[in-house]
Amino acid sequence: MKRTVLLITTVLVLAVMLPTLAWSGHSGLAPSARGPIVLAQLAPVGTVEVVVGSFVIRRLDGRVDEMTGKSPLPLFEGDECRTEKGSKAYIKLTDGTQVAVNEETTFVVRSRSERGHPAIRIVKLLIGEMWFKTSQPRPLEVETPVAIAVMKGTEFDMKVSADGQSLLSVIDGSVEFGTPFGTCLIPRSSQSVGERGKRCTKPVPVSPAPVIAWIADVVR
Repeated sequence: MKRTVLLITTVLVLAVMLPTLAWSGHSGLAPSARGPIVLAQLAPVGTVEVVVGSFVIRRLDGRVDEMTGKSPLPLFEGDECRTEKGSKAYIKLTDGTQVAVNEETTFVVRSRSERGHPAIRIVKLLIGEMWFKTSQPRPLEVETPVAIAVMKGTEFDMKVSADGQSLLSVIDGSVEFGTPFGTCLIPRSSQSVGERGKRCTKPVPVSPAPVIAWIADVVR
């Protein structure tokens, strides 16, 4: 009798545990074999509205979305975004900030919270070129591998090369541009360069129109 009870109990325990073991790696199957894992997302931080070519987004849950044309695609914090050669995109953030993305550009959307203050939106520009325009009083930070630009109600273009060198062109307003070696205030119609191990360069005059001519394909 005891043997029978023990046998029944063992069978029941195995029946409950086997599905769990099968998906925990004991069966040799990857978790993705069950389909994509969906993580809870917060509200979008913006929308990709126009794409020339293709725009690729790798979500925090590992899912990859690709957009072409004018079918809007939501953008969430933590998304890693990329344009290939010949591709461009136009994004509108929820605070009204306009963003254009040039070809061969990779960036990540982040934010930083400070007690008693609204979250600060951060765009980590790893390589490539992006244009920003906002009338919002809240700061927006653009981080590159060597520098940080802080904007409030202004317009500028940032171009980052493979070695991290960062070229800031201010179209309107003024931008705080800094490296670990110091910060410069860059006025409208001027450029400054940030390099690894150096302070940002003294601003020099620049004609804005040629700098941002590339955005005409996606910004109307």
